[in-house]
Formats: sequence, C-alpha cells, structure tokens
Amino acid sequence: MSPPTPEAGVPPSGGDAPTSNGTATTVSRALRLIEDGVLDHANIDALCERLGIGARQLRRLFNKQLGTSPVQVARVRRARFARRLIETTSLSMAHIARAAGFGSVRRFNAVINEVYGCPPTALRKGPNRVAAELELQIPIEGPFPWPRMLRFLEPWTASGVEQVVGDRYYRTASFGKVAGEICVEHEPERSELRVRVSSSLGAHLLDVVSGVRRLFDVDARTEAIAEHLRRDPLLSECIRVTPGLRVPGAFDHFETAVMMLLNQHIAPEEASDLMDRVVEKYGKRIEASHPSLTHVFPTPYVLSTAKLEAVGVPKRRARSIQALAKAVHEGGLRLDGSPSLDAAVDGLRAITDLSATTAHYIAMRVYRESDAFPSNNAWLRKGVSTNGAAVSVPELESRADSWRPWRAYAAMHLWDSFLAEQRDASELWDRDSMPPPQANQVA
Repeated sequence: MSPPTPEAGVPPSGGDAPTSNGTATTVSRALRLIEDGVLDHANIDALCERLGIGARQLRRLFNKQLGTSPVQVARVRRARFARRLIETTSLSMAHIARAAGFGSVRRFNAVINEVYGCPPTALRKGPNRVAAELELQIPIEGPFPWPRMLRFLEPWTASGVEQVVGDRYYRTASFGKVAGEICVEHEPERSELRVRVSSSLGAHLLDVVSGVRRLFDVDARTEAIAEHLRRDPLLSECIRVTPGLRVPGAFDHFETAVMMLLNQHIAPEEASDLMDRVVEKYGKRIEASHPSLTHVFPTPYVLSTAKLEAVGVPKRRARSIQALAKAVHEGGLRLDGSPSLDAAVDGLRAITDLSATTAHYIAMRVYRESDAFPSNNAWLRKGVSTNGAAVSVPELESRADSWRPWRAYAAMHLWDSFLAEQRDASELWDRDSMPPPQANQVA
C-alpha cells in the first residue's frame, strides 16, 4: 500500500498560487520566494521583510487561502524533493538530507515521517529508475513546447556560462564557493525535464532544481492562462498553434538582469560580444566536461567595481551595470520577485539609464511577473495590427487590458507568431534606440 500523502492540499510551487490583485498577490509572491528557497536559508521574518508584511498577517493569509502556513509549505517542498531523490537516484539518505535542505538527518527523518507517514527508507522500493547518481527529473504538466523555449533563450546565452546545443541546454552554476555544471533536456514521452548535475553541486540539488523550474517556467498554470487569453480571437489562434507556451525565466537572477540591461540600446551582435568580454574578464574560470562551459558569471560584488569600459562597454551602460550590481550586492535591490510589479519596475528604473521597456523585460524574466508587459515593443504593437502597421502604445495597452493578469504570456504568444516566420528571436526584444517597424509610431 502506498504511503499516505497529507501534503496534497499544499501548492507545489508559486506557479499554482492565485494571481489576482490584493492579498492573493501577496500569497503568490510569498510562494514564489518559498520556491526560490528563501525559507531554506532564512526564517519567516526574512520572508515577511521582503514582502513588507507582518508574520502574523502572512500566516493568516496563508491559512485563509491555502489552509496551511508558509513554514509548512517550505517543509513539504523539501519533503517532496527528497522523495523524488529517494525514488529516482542512488544517493545515500544522508546526501539526500543535505541536498533537500534539511539541517540534519534526524530532522530529515522526522519531516518525511510527518509528511508521508513512513521513514525515508520505506519510499525506496525496487531498483532505482536512474542509474547515474546526480540525474534528476522534473515532472511537467500539460504541453511543453521545448524547441520554442530553447529558441527564445539561445540569443540570450552568455558564452562560457551557458549554451544551447541541439535539443539540450547547458550552463554553469555556483553557490557560494562551490561551482559546477548542469545539462537539461526534455523527455516528452515521460512529460519531464531530465537534469544532469555535476557531483560538485551535490549539496545544492534543491537550488539547482529551483533554478531550472524558474528558467523554463515549469509551474506555469497553462490551462488557466489559456482559458483566459483565448477570449481574444488573435491569442486564441496563437494558443492553438503553440499550446503550453511559457515565459522564460532566470536561472541566475543577476546574470539575466545584466544581460537585459546590457542589451538596451545596443544591436544584438554587439551586446553578445560585450557579454562575452565581461564573462571572460570578470567571470571565474572553472573546469567543466562540456568544452563550451568555461566560466561562472561574475558576482554582483565583482561587477560593482569592475572597469567595464576597459572591455568596451559604453560609459553610460557601464555605470548602469555597476549601479545594478552595487544595489544587489548591498541589498538595496532584490531580484527575487518579492516586490509588486509596479514596485519592481520603479526600483529598476531608479537605476541610471534604465528604460521602462527594459524594466518590464526584466520583470518578465527575473521577477517572473505574469502581468509585466513592454507595451513599447515594436513587434507587439505590430502583432495586434490588422493592416501590418504597428499600432500606438495606447492602442496596444487598451487591447491588452483584457489580458490581465497574464499579459506576459500574451506577449510570448505574439512573439512566438513571429518566430513561426523564421525570424531570429533576438529581434523580438527590441532595443529602445532601434527604430520600430513604422518610423512614425511612438518610440
């Protein structure tokens, strides 16, 4: 008989949380932070501080909307992850306890008993399905257009740090002083992502999986999103062509924010070349099995004082990146999804020379804001046009109002329609200084 699973009432991740305005949004933001591991590395007070809410009020909201507490959500998250490792790997119980974020084997045993009603060893039955020690699976529900996701991501990869090769995604990762590499591929027949992790990251498997889930938006509520967006005939056709489309996120929040900032006002090829130089000069070199992986991305501390102009970064852009890095390093700016959309955009725009368009790009990918929407984007304005000419920003915003709270997903579907025309994905996230399709439209 299978062990009991009393955790069934707890959302598996922030992606299943409510996303309407008000208190539901607070719970949704809290769940995103829990999925990112905030309560693995800090206490409930740290979570509340990021949300700008008291602990008692947060517990009350969780109990009202989810019937559980933030701490219990985090506990069940670790327990579920541990169970996946028990069932699908050959790792020892002590290793699994560490990798799943438990402070001790004793605590690990107690929580597994509490959640599943049996000791950890009772969950390991029969031969392990996976032979390799550090090979993990992330289940996916619903359609998952993997080739489309890779095509969106490929132009934004930082050489030496990440690369798309065929139908696989490779990247380096670091946690503190530990660095290693990962490889992600889609297994459509099993409806899962297979993640191979170097042994050096063995104690950080939960962090790795959280990063992969963010990057590929695994927990998107695709059915609810599709049901809402289908009310618009244009989006209904887009969804029919590419069901289950996700919004690419960020494995490393800071890395992706720097990439988006560097791309502002610069042509794709030039931005890519500058990113390569930044990584080569300031990234930490590592040994990896894949020849294209050579560095981990530089930390906020390193870039806060880096002489970026020496590697060709324009002076104003160098100052902006340094300001971003300094704010992140000192804690003045959090890239973890804790602010509301408006607060995130305002906080980012407080940085020198950051446009509203770039701020919304970062909100989409880094903050995972489902309603972020770069309405000045030329291709979005053209995508809703009936005559092929880009509409004005106010016209697009008026049309998009009915898409709330899923405007980011609507944007992805409109961009995807251009990819179907064999365009380069790097064209879609247009830079503010580059002319839109119609020169007489709002810039």
